[in-house]
Amino acid sequence: MSRTQNVFTPVAAAVLLVGLGASLALRAIGAADGFRPGLNQSQPALAATTPVLGPRPERVARRVVLVIIDGLRLRGSYGNPFLDSMRRRGVDAVAHSHFPTYSRPNHVALLTGVTPTWSGVRNNAYSWPVELDSLMDRANAADLRSAYASDLGFGVGMMFHEDFAAVHYTPWPGGFARAAHLVMGQDYPLVVLLPSAVDVAGHAHGADHRAYAEATREVDRELGEALSSLDLERDTVIITSDHGHTGKGGHGGTEPDVLEVPLIMAGAGIRPGAALAEVELIDVAPTAAALLGLPSPRHALGRTLVEATTLSPIQRALLVRADERRLQRNRATLARVHAEEGPRMEERRAWRAATVVAVSLLAMVLMIVAHRLGVIHIGWRVLSIAVPAFPLTYYALIDLLGQHISLSGLPDRTDALDTLFHFGLVSTAVQVVAGWIALQGRVVLRDRLAAANALTLCGMMVAWLPAGLMWALYGPHTFLEPPASIAMVLVPATYVAVACHALSGAVTLGLEIVVFFARAVDPRVRLRRLERAAERERRRLENRDELG
Repeated sequence: MSRTQNVFTPVAAAVLLVGLGASLALRAIGAADGFRPGLNQSQPALAATTPVLGPRPERVARRVVLVIIDGLRLRGSYGNPFLDSMRRRGVDAVAHSHFPTYSRPNHVALLTGVTPTWSGVRNNAYSWPVELDSLMDRANAADLRSAYASDLGFGVGMMFHEDFAAVHYTPWPGGFARAAHLVMGQDYPLVVLLPSAVDVAGHAHGADHRAYAEATREVDRELGEALSSLDLERDTVIITSDHGHTGKGGHGGTEPDVLEVPLIMAGAGIRPGAALAEVELIDVAPTAAALLGLPSPRHALGRTLVEATTLSPIQRALLVRADERRLQRNRATLARVHAEEGPRMEERRAWRAATVVAVSLLAMVLMIVAHRLGVIHIGWRVLSIAVPAFPLTYYALIDLLGQHISLSGLPDRTDALDTLFHFGLVSTAVQVVAGWIALQGRVVLRDRLAAANALTLCGMMVAWLPAGLMWALYGPHTFLEPPASIAMVLVPATYVAVACHALSGAVTLGLEIVVFFARAVDPRVRLRRLERAAERERRRLENRDELG
């Protein structure tokens, strides 16, 4: 190889790496952007079944009003006049939300009795009609009309737009109070109300902030006014929440403050002071159906809270047996899905993991070859200083600012990716500075650029390996149940890391290429290089004479 070729081979490799990094970054961004929407399933397994309806119990409520206070955690529900008055007149219980603790998954759980795992609605990116049997479907089948009112809760109307006789949105200040008055002034046997101000305050300030308590009191006041016309001798009110909020604000994970929500029931058919244990949000739809004299939604995985009702022992026993038959049928369907799909998904995971390992080994072999050819130069300084800079900074930011790598630390909206990219850009800046420091002291241009190439390749390997493993374990069509909270953060986080690390590599190599050509054509640099070479030769000759 000629001297010119030997000098410019690292340059060609650097240009190639910049192009490879750009391509990898685009793919990684697409994978990160599509991960959360890809968790949703518009055709859940239960939707394909048509289990037999259970018996219709005796109707004990002329009207059932289901209030879902978006984002209200259990601790924040106490000390509010209207809520506390309903507690005193009825049942005060603790209900558990379902993971992922987002709004739309748990709105579906409340109205169908199906958990996010099996409803297919796993985050707020879901935007299709829900194919499951719902509380409103059971009301419609009995010629009982239902209505929905909310200020910002567009998801319920979108997912169940064919199930409600009326849907009212009022997304302006004071809009919920007006919509609630409008709906309550009409004779709907089933009403669903969803105020959003508490959730907005939780995201903006956190549940420990005064603004969260103020929003809760305002919603409490609006509900008290809107529901003042209810006759609790004939009507029933059920008040709960879809999820809570952490003290800093956020939800989605499995922290107690986001999982534990209030369940308050008062009015016709409710036994005051009844003690409830192990209540889940999926139990609300079967219970509301029983109060209206309706069979439970056919796909429900929850139970009727018969111990909270004034139904006769015979009616309660009938409902318990009907629940057992329904749960047995639906669980058999889910077990069959596990038996049929589980092995195929495990096999797909194994093949993907093998692919990741094979690609990684091939990349290592190519790096060794490139090192021997002088295209890259791998040294301890590069490996110890520059390579760890990005991952240490990036994942430390996610852990500290993302509330210990929990879904509750990242909002379930498009700004979740924005947050990860902000962390990634900070880490990119740290990586570029660390790379510049690691390359200091290298005066031979070829060696400096070869070391920069090694820095980029090693860094991309460090970013690629965890992203590849996340793709193998949690990529499309590799799981039936949603991954754990930490995994649902790390999967898109590793994809974003690949994209940002590719960016840092492109910046580092771009700077080095500029430095390379600037120094290569600068006569003063070449003169200093010749002077340094002459000085080294002079010292070599002096040492030889001394030894001689």
